[in-house]
Amino acid sequence: MKKAISLLSAVACALVMSVSALAQSNPAGEWDVTMNTPGGPQNFKAVFKVDGEKLTGEIKRGNAPQGLPAQGTVKGADIQFTYNVKYQDNDLAITMTGKLDGDSMKGTVSFGGFAEDEWSAKRANGSASASASASTPVAAGGSIDVTGVWDAEVQTDQGSGNPTFTLKQDGEKLTGKYKGMLGESDLTGTVKNGQIEFSYKISGQVEGVVTVTGTTDGKTMSGKIKLAELGEGKITGKKK
Repeated sequence: MKKAISLLSAVACALVMSVSALAQSNPAGEWDVTMNTPGGPQNFKAVFKVDGEKLTGEIKRGNAPQGLPAQGTVKGADIQFTYNVKYQDNDLAITMTGKLDGDSMKGTVSFGGFAEDEWSAKRANGSASASASASTPVAAGGSIDVTGVWDAEVQTDQGSGNPTFTLKQDGEKLTGKYKGMLGESDLTGTVKNGQIEFSYKISGQVEGVVTVTGTTDGKTMSGKIKLAELGEGKITGKKK
């Protein structure tokens, strides 16, 4: 009996280590922002990209021909970013801190430490996808294309692993193959409006279905994985 329990624990550990991962809260994409200031409310657009916990982007205000660079961090639902504006010929740091909640976020803004107020934002056009660069593949209809080979880096309490997913997208339909510590398995799923979901069967010591759900911008993805009946984990992945 003890051997059976040890074997099951080892397989569960291998399953957790064998899947790629993605963060449930992903601010990548374009946002409509409303910020309260000492001079009254201001509206502008913010476009973000996410690389792990690193956040970069651009603040687009009014008819300005060039956006303002922004940088910060995102850790789970916590987001923080800073950009500089000119005030009386000096740089003034605007630091915005808040919480993500699906397609909305809100928090407090600091004007160089001299004053604070509130801000809120919603995804532009309800889009959950990241802004695409010129090199980002886009499928028919303007949707994200995840076709390609994905490298995964998995961090869990049991350890880490680096499985690979080869994905092929046809419209909203997703097919491909998983390759990792548990061998190889065909997978199927869907991609729609920046949301990705796929699953594949495992067999051998443990029988069941592994399911991955999350968000993607075509180059990165983040979310969670359900390991058959053995529990859930979190994962992160990038396309080669």
